[in-house]
Amino acid sequence: MGRNIKLLLSAEDLMPVLDEEELEFQNEENPESKLAYELFRQKNSKVKLLVLSSLKKTIADSFKDLYLTKDMIEELKEMYGREERHAHHQLVTLLHSMKMAQGTPVIDHVMKMRNLFQESENLGTSFKLNYKTDVIFYSLPQEIYGSFIVNYNMNKLSLELPELANMLQEVEAASKK
Repeated sequence: MGRNIKLLLSAEDLMPVLDEEELEFQNEENPESKLAYELFRQKNSKVKLLVLSSLKKTIADSFKDLYLTKDMIEELKEMYGREERHAHHQLVTLLHSMKMAQGTPVIDHVMKMRNLFQESENLGTSFKLNYKTDVIFYSLPQEIYGSFIVNYNMNKLSLELPELANMLQEVEAASKK
């Protein structure tokens, strides 16, 4: 029990373990193949311990029988890739159904939508500025912002979202007068 395991890992430790298939032990007479096999086995064990220790116990228990770290990573990708797809679907649904709540400052609404676009982009979907602008315009109350939106489109403007939010704030302030 008094055995300490040193888990200092470098990129040199990780890459062979994650990129290569298990090295086969050739034969006892070839010391180089034996050394390469032992080195791979040690690195695989270290990385496997690191991965298992970073998982919740219930999840780690289902992976402890897998020998290769590479197989564990593939299983984790398969398991959590579905959740990422679900999260992406929820974000897109939220973006397309969002409407600015009455009494909410337009700057807060636009920044909230900007953050949702950013979250979706972090999951791998990119959006063009025109698309983002159109989705934001669709979410605004037309009785207040309708003429601004028509003007914006007729003049073929293209503003980054913070600049657009500032212009929409001016429209909001003018509508309150």
